[in-house]
Amino acid sequence: MGKSNILFFFILFSGTISMCSAIICSAQQESLSPDLKAAALKDAACVTSASEKEDDPELAESPIRAGGREAGAIVAVKGPCHCQATNCDVLVYLRNGQGYRLAVHEKYASLHPMKIVKLGMPSLTGQFEISQQKMETTVYDWDGKDYRPSLCATVTKGKRVPAIARHPCKPPSL
Repeated sequence: MGKSNILFFFILFSGTISMCSAIICSAQQESLSPDLKAAALKDAACVTSASEKEDDPELAESPIRAGGREAGAIVAVKGPCHCQATNCDVLVYLRNGQGYRLAVHEKYASLHPMKIVKLGMPSLTGQFEISQQKMETTVYDWDGKDYRPSLCATVTKGKRVPAIARHPCKPPSL
């Protein structure tokens, strides 16, 4: 593996050992503020037939901190119509006055802030699990107004070292 691949791998996964994923180590639904909970339930609403009633999905929150303050939140949404295998709806909200605005809405097995900070906000890294051996990884960088995908790669686990194949990022789904 070349030096550039090792550096890329380190940047891609920096902070994952000491940080928890948005889905696993998060505050539960009861601790979400009422306005954040309402926004997440509205933005992650599933389209179901009139005869089907979806139970309230499970929500988990992880804060996004910048400059010693909470600048936003990552909300993971688990429920039958929100998940495909291990990948579930994940929403990134940024503080907007007294409320929140949706910045990212994707399906990931995990999404969390990194230790890398750009223009005052931490970068985010998301992993979409394709199989036990393969995942798609996306790094979102702050451009001063919004989070934009900046680095995308397919990571395939090997016996010793994973194979990393960079590719162009798809546009955000918002």
